[in-house]
Amino acid sequence: MRLDAFLKKTHLVKRRELARELCEEGMVRINGVPRKASMEIQAGDEVQFPLYNRILKVRVLEVPQGNVSKSDQWSYFEILEEKKLLMDEGWDETSNQK
Repeated sequence: MRLDAFLKKTHLVKRRELARELCEEGMVRINGVPRKASMEIQAGDEVQFPLYNRILKVRVLEVPQGNVSKSDQWSYFEILEEKKLLMDEGWDETSNQK
């Protein structure tokens, strides 16, 4: 499954277009490497991306085969880390290194 589709179907982002834009700007990393929206996601991958005022790092547990209900979303990923961003902080290359 494509990275942008995974983010949308598991309700990590609200719109697939937003997921695609984050990928285009190099803000979505799989296993520490910036990836494009078309990257195929697999179980075990660690995905890190900024969302609103935080940075999420999740591990893919399973790739969904269809649509995912909100109540089932937690069976497809686990949150490894969640960092809050201060208003004057931004997402950059060093944000991943903290």
